[in-house]
Amino acid sequence: MSSKIYPLKLYLRHKTIIILLGFSLALNVFSWLWLLIQIRPQKELIFLHYNILFGVDLIGQWWKVFYIPLVGLIIILANALLGWLFFNKDKFIAKFLNFVSLFCQIFLFIVSALLVFLNV
Repeated sequence: MSSKIYPLKLYLRHKTIIILLGFSLALNVFSWLWLLIQIRPQKELIFLHYNILFGVDLIGQWWKVFYIPLVGLIIILANALLGWLFFNKDKFIAKFLNFVSLFCQIFLFIVSALLVFLNV
């Protein structure tokens, strides 16, 4: 039994998929841009993590704030790829994976915003 991979062009033309991917990518791009504009290269260490119980619990170089949108981009790419591979067998799983990407991007955008507010 051979399972064929769903054509990528058709996968990307599916309305739900393109909406979820579009919003995910938009939030990721906004995170990158906001961090690039607000966090300037500097020699001083900046706050990288805040915990409500202990306050700031991680500091480091300025460029490490970009790990957050990078992780978001990896999540988008991995879930989009897995969604495409599963789309022919189960469309719900593909949509769910792309929804999870959007959900993660929302939280990563909030984390980016909090880092900007902590360091500006």
